[in-house]
Amino acid sequence: MRRARGLVTVGLGFLTVIFIVFNVRPVKEVKINERSRRRIDYDVSDFHDVFTNAQTHHSVTPSLAELGIRGILPEMNEDILMVTRIPGAGAELLVLILQRLQGYNAFKHIRLPPGDSGLLSSLQQELLVEEITSIIRQEAIPLSFDGDVRFLNFSQFGRQAPVFASLVRNPMDPRTLQRYRRGGATAIYRGSIAHFCGQDPRCTKVNTKWRLQRAKENVLKWYKVIGILEHMEETLSQLERQSPYFFTGALKVYKKLRPHKTHHQNTTLTLKPATKKRLGELFRDEVEFYMWLKSRLLSGAYGDG
Repeated sequence: MRRARGLVTVGLGFLTVIFIVFNVRPVKEVKINERSRRRIDYDVSDFHDVFTNAQTHHSVTPSLAELGIRGILPEMNEDILMVTRIPGAGAELLVLILQRLQGYNAFKHIRLPPGDSGLLSSLQQELLVEEITSIIRQEAIPLSFDGDVRFLNFSQFGRQAPVFASLVRNPMDPRTLQRYRRGGATAIYRGSIAHFCGQDPRCTKVNTKWRLQRAKENVLKWYKVIGILEHMEETLSQLERQSPYFFTGALKVYKKLRPHKTHHQNTTLTLKPATKKRLGELFRDEVEFYMWLKSRLLSGAYGDG
């Protein structure tokens, strides 16, 4: 009997151990699963927070109108180029190059209606500024324009200005005088100071320091590059560096056009001493301004901003 009781006791003990083992394992699994679930919940929560923050802090490019309201709209739009043509300075060559490049560089070139390059009234200036601004709103950018108009201050009418560029030539170039004498010149080059001085009536007074200084100020502030007709390769190299949107490849286009456009450069022309002296007196400030522009171009000053 005692032996039977002992066996029963041992059996019960064995069953108890088995029961404990099987009951402890699920507890561990539950604890592990609970821990895993908490970790998964935590990860999902983190992902939700990150996604929410990403949505909250997603940057949106402000419109030009919003930038204007905030007072941080740049004075000049780098995606808009305005070539102001000076009669007789050869700017048509620059326009021709732009027309050849517009497809290659994915921009559109627009020619403004012809004018007389004279002074515009305040109303005429405002209407022209609004016309150009309206075109910019309607067209895809980048855009380039050209027009035979003196420097036009867009900011004076509360509008963002384009980047300006132009081309000048030596006011003492004998070819200009020769063409004038023969009556073959459709546009006589009379200098460039008045052009860069702008629309102020004082800009029409010859050899005044005020208009010379105003012209220099406008060049420094608004013009990306002013090229020199006698230095077209240097001009186009600077334009390619300063306005790559528009002028990438300009030098290659020019070299293809050059044999047809510069054959006359083989002819050497000189002025008589008396004529040269007289012209020097008439174009005193023009020569000074031309030499200043030439120095800036050849020294790379435009690259310094």
